Amino acid sequence: MPRLGKDAHKGCAMKCKWIVMLSVLGMWAIVVFGAKAEIRTVTFQNWDDCLELTNGVARIIVAPAAGGRIVQYSRDSGPNFFSGGYQIDIGPELEYPPNHQPLWGGRYEVEKLGPLSARLTSAKDEATGVQMVKAIELAESGAGLTVRQTMKNVGTTEIAYCLWDRTMTGATYGIFELNPKSRFPARWSIRLGESRAYRYDGTSPSSPRVKIVGDLLITVPGKKMEKVGADSMAGWIAGFRDGWLYVKRFPVSPDGNYADGGNSVEFWVDAAGTRMEIEPLSPKVKLQPGESYSFDEQWDLQRVEEKIASAEDIPRLLPHIRKAAQLPKR
Repeated sequence: MPRLGKDAHKGCAMKCKWIVMLSVLGMWAIVVFGAKAEIRTVTFQNWDDCLELTNGVARIIVAPAAGGRIVQYSRDSGPNFFSGGYQIDIGPELEYPPNHQPLWGGRYEVEKLGPLSARLTSAKDEATGVQMVKAIELAESGAGLTVRQTMKNVGTTEIAYCLWDRTMTGATYGIFELNPKSRFPARWSIRLGESRAYRYDGTSPSSPRVKIVGDLLITVPGKKMEKVGADSMAGWIAGFRDGWLYVKRFPVSPDGNYADGGNSVEFWVDAAGTRMEIEPLSPKVKLQPGESYSFDEQWDLQRVEEKIASAEDIPRLLPHIRKAAQLPKR
């Protein structure tokens, strides 16, 4: 590395980043102005072979033995926003895919790709003909996380599934934007019926766990379990709790086959009022043997100072959501 004089050091500190990358005993590390960013092996709950990705701001923990779940997402030494964590599943739920434990809860193989990125690969699932691959990359600064979710047809016949992100959080409020050209008369839908006989009502849905404020659907605290969705084309979904705002950005397709009742986004809320599953969905796609399909997401976690006491206050979060989702200002 070239030697710098005193003034050159000062200018560099103001205008540029110096990055040093090390690979020691299989551990990648990156140093940016003394803030160490690395992937290392840690123990989390009952799993002793988890991956921790840190960049000096955000902390991500992945459990390969638990289906390759992301079990912690936090920043600035704040609380874990997750309560169960992120997992990618196959759907649609209404079509009841065969049991696929290797994808949902089996061990994933890990490949470290760089100082802040890794790839996790499931075993091949014989029941569905699917193998799942998740590539994750933490930004060098902040809490931005890119997640590429890929399903591969490793069977011998055509398959047809959607990718179904199921991220269990402790969010108090869930938020997504309604579609002004919705296929649903109410612009949103609610799941009715019992397991293996579910259906969605988008004509006259009603729930004490849902408030419609302008063009936003907001799930609110309560003691009734519900699952709700919509054919949102906004390309984002969010959760909020105690000043922490979690946003997912993902692609949408106006002509896509959203086969889970027509929904591109869904929330599940529990009866205890303590957990919320945030669920973006891809269209259902057909794959021939050897073909793959990817569904990419960008996440962010922010601390915001807005005072949120009820659903009516949630629109104050929209500028923060649009910034996190990298959407144009309105």
